[in-house]
Amino acid sequence: MQQRRARDRNVRLIEYMICHEKQIAEAVEEARLSVFGAPEIPSGGSAISKPTEAQAIRLADELREVDVDGRSVEWPERWLKVISAVRKWCGRDTIRKEVFRRRYKGDGYVSTCQAIHIAQQTYSDVLGRIRDYEVKCACQAQLIKVF
Repeated sequence: MQQRRARDRNVRLIEYMICHEKQIAEAVEEARLSVFGAPEIPSGGSAISKPTEAQAIRLADELREVDVDGRSVEWPERWLKVISAVRKWCGRDTIRKEVFRRRYKGDGYVSTCQAIHIAQQTYSDVLGRIRDYEVKCACQAQLIKVF
């Protein structure tokens, strides 16, 4: 059974990032390990002449974007931090943890409710709280705007 799609554009974006967490992490690791081109000259005019220093600066900077499945993901490291914070928050409560795990594994709400013995209204409430927290974390990381 296919899951229902969220109406809110921001929630759909967050769910996409959670579902593709492993690919994003692999793309970030690949981008960090790849050999970069010539060092960029900063706008101030002073260039870094030592390659080790240039590499250290590149590794210290946050990645602007990576490609995942042909789609550009902006600020991937921020997304990974948001996903980690949401997982940590959901891990504090067993029902939230199970709903989160099963939701992003692809299970439908009926099978989830039956497996963890909760009512569909409880599932909906828990999922709503999880989504609210996801949006709050993404806003805090300046990844989405709510208005």
